[in-house]
Formats: sequence, structure tokens, C-alpha cells
Amino acid sequence: MGAATIKRRPFSRREFLQTAGRASLVVLAFVGVLVDAIVEAQPPTATPEVHHIHGLAVDRRDPEALYIATHTGLVRIRPNAPPESVGTHRFDLMGFTAHPRETSLVYASGHPDLATYRQNEIGNLGLLVSRDGGKTWQSVALKGEADFHALTYSPRNGGELYGWSVAGQMGLHRISATSWRGERLPARGLASVLSLAASPDPAGSLLAGTKAGLMASRDWGMIWMPVAAVPADAPVTAVSYHASDSRVVYAYVARSDGRVMRSGDGGATWAPTSFVGDTRTVVVALAAGPGENVVLATTNSDVLRSRDGGRTWQRVLERGRPVTGAR
Repeated sequence: MGAATIKRRPFSRREFLQTAGRASLVVLAFVGVLVDAIVEAQPPTATPEVHHIHGLAVDRRDPEALYIATHTGLVRIRPNAPPESVGTHRFDLMGFTAHPRETSLVYASGHPDLATYRQNEIGNLGLLVSRDGGKTWQSVALKGEADFHALTYSPRNGGELYGWSVAGQMGLHRISATSWRGERLPARGLASVLSLAASPDPAGSLLAGTKAGLMASRDWGMIWMPVAAVPADAPVTAVSYHASDSRVVYAYVARSDGRVMRSGDGGATWAPTSFVGDTRTVVVALAAGPGENVVLATTNSDVLRSRDGGRTWQRVLERGRPVTGAR
């Protein structure tokens, strides 16, 4: 009789990230024992490459500039300049979203850098806010209790953050941006969330990209239903409303001929843009606005942008490296 064959189930994206996060903390602790003196904050520096991308935003003041949330902090990219690390901390920013109107206000979630972990010994930072474009961060809710891998801002009730936590208090949370009080929502019908997007209209819908397609909630996260116009037989790995136009939405459907789809009527109907991916280079982040600006990032650290609503695309990063002449 031959040797038995063991079939291994491949990691899901969530399982992989959770395992990587736990392994990172073990490494951090080990390195902390070996290092005698650690500089608590690294100065802003130019970085030759950008990898492990988790989120994107377009600078509201200068749409030519992009913010990229990565495994090692926030990076800013401008035309004809090397990528630059923003601020002093190198947090692993797993969830990231920008305020649609206030240019310096951004939110994030994730894991600490080495210096911060040695100070607090907390592996999950909860909800973070920065009021200076990512130069400094403050943990304002669920520190040590939640790890949001998908995050979005809604203008409802003076501002609310919706986040999908994959550790600690798992599931969908709603956090007030005025009081920082949070609640975990029942989110009936929602599971395996990969991306979240809130309408810029306070009365608009919430969207969630999941392993089972695109889901929508019209009661602010309580009940979720499939978006019928988007195929349910493939994951939707990224979704984004336009920053100011609630009619315009972009989503990536991860099929063999994966497309960034665009809706001009709030998600009722969809049409493909010219970007075509594949199962090996999945789009993991999207950001739209102001104007016709759209930006995407893939699993192999490509970043592309469109200035015409997805009709044409220009490569900004190729496998994490700046593209010469990109603008």
C-alpha cells in the first residue's frame, strides 16, 4: 500500500493574515530581547520600494499625491519623487481610510512597530486616528480588543467608522467619530469581509466586498443582502465609493478575467473599466476621487491610477518600485 496523501486546505486571506500577525509578534518579542537600545521612532525617510499594501487614499489637496498604507507604515508618493515614509512610527496598517473632505484626517487599524510593542505589549492597536496626515497617531477605541482589516468612514451622525475585526472582538463594529464609543453590530447575512465602503451621503448604503461577492446594507450595518448585479461566484476583494459622489462606486471581482467594475448609479448597474487582472494579481485596495481619479493596488505591489474614471490606467509602482516617468 502506498503512502497516504494528505490534502492541505490553502489558507484563506484572513487565516494567513492572522497567522502572519501572530508570527510577527513572536519575532518582535525575540528581537526585543536581543537589542540593547532601540530608537523609539524612525525619522521620515525615502524608501526605494513599497510592499505589503493594505490601503490607499488620494491626497485631497494634491490629487497627484497618493497615500499607501503598508505592513511597515504609511507611505506618500508624488510624481518624480521617491516614495517617502510618513511620520515616525512604522505600524502595520491593516485597515486604512481617509476622511472624504478633511484633508489631513485619516483612520487606521493594525499592529504596533517594535518600539511601541515594547512600551505597551499590546498586539492590536484598535482604531487609530491621525489629524496630521499620518505623521502622528492616537489610539481612540478598542485598543487591544479589535484588529480591523477593513475600515471605512461614513458622514452619518457627525461621522462614524465601520470596521471588520478579525481578532479579539471579531465582526462588524460601528464607532462614533465624535465620542469614540463603539458597538458590535449583528450584521446579519455578512461574513468573510475583505473590504468595506460607506457612501459619502449620510443616508446612503454600506457596501462590503466578501468571499461570496458584494453585499449591501441600507440600515447602517444591521442587515446585509447580496448586490444582485455583481456576480456572487467570486470574491470581491476591494470596493470604494467616490469621495464625494454617492452615485459612483468601484469594485474588483476576483475572477480569472478579474475586472475593476464601475457603477454610476450607486450600485444598481455595473460596467467594466479597462483594467483586467487575474487570480494571481488580485486587487486589494481601491480609492476614488476627487474628480475622475481612481487608484488601485494589487497583491504583487503594483499601484495603478486612472485620471478618467477607469478608461485608461498608468502604472505608478511596479512590484513595489516606482515607475520612471510616472505621473
